[in-house]
Amino acid sequence: MVEANATLAAIAMIAVIVYLTRITGYFIGLQLRHIRGIQPVLEALPGCAFMAILAPAVRQGSSSEIVAMACVVLIMWRSNNVVLATATGMAVLLLGGPYLDAG
Repeated sequence: MVEANATLAAIAMIAVIVYLTRITGYFIGLQLRHIRGIQPVLEALPGCAFMAILAPAVRQGSSSEIVAMACVVLIMWRSNNVVLATATGMAVLLLGGPYLDAG
């Protein structure tokens, strides 16, 4: 059985690490803005970080997760509507998951 104190300590440590990572990236970005040619990299960085998390998850995902991700990417590309894309991905997972993963 996991102790409640250990769980709370782990959550607190994760929160601190995430906060420090974000704030450090922000300050590094402020220092690097004056370097010529670095602006496109800084603008693309959040997308790159997101893809670094997303790509391995999709590669190991089930067929319903891959279809849901494809729907989200397609809707974001066509409409640029985060709410609609997220709702569609969740609907595919909830409603289509049992049918897509059955085979």
